[in-house]
Amino acid sequence: MKRKFLEDLGLEADVVEKIMAEAGKDTTALKAKVDDLTEQVNVKDTTIAEKNNKIAELEKVDVEAIKKEQFELGKAEGSKEIEEFKKQNALEKALANYKAKDTSIINKMLDMEKVKFNDNYEIVEGLEEQINSLKESHDYLFENEKPLPTFSASTPGTENKISGDPEKMDYNTYKQWRKQNN
Repeated sequence: MKRKFLEDLGLEADVVEKIMAEAGKDTTALKAKVDDLTEQVNVKDTTIAEKNNKIAELEKVDVEAIKKEQFELGKAEGSKEIEEFKKQNALEKALANYKAKDTSIINKMLDMEKVKFNDNYEIVEGLEEQINSLKESHDYLFENEKPLPTFSASTPGTENKISGDPEKMDYNTYKQWRKQNN
């Protein structure tokens, strides 16, 4: 509302002043509200612009290329694991041929950098020298190829007659006494 309009209506100056003051309060409140809403719109516009920029950046990313790259990486890792499994399997077989008692202990003692495999994952060099060295230093880890000595109960050619009270003998002595006295 304009002051001139009120003055043309024939209102007195102090009444016009009061009307204008009251109208100014409403106008100021509405202007503040408009300014606040304008600020909110500006913030939202900025946020939308940032999100649109991020979307544009993400659209540039080649998802299929990343998938393919990750697939190839996984395939390579899987191939390495399979290769290690085949090498370990070949080593286990070789250690069985050397009559190893505990392959897990021997595995830890071997320098696998020196062991060479062919395309069929057969050991071609580097293991025998290490096994021979281990057989000398840690022979208890391998089956002994020499037969163990056997002991007999008595010396051949001598007869041992067991005598005494059978009730005071231990079980083995009693068994021998029964064999001789039956």
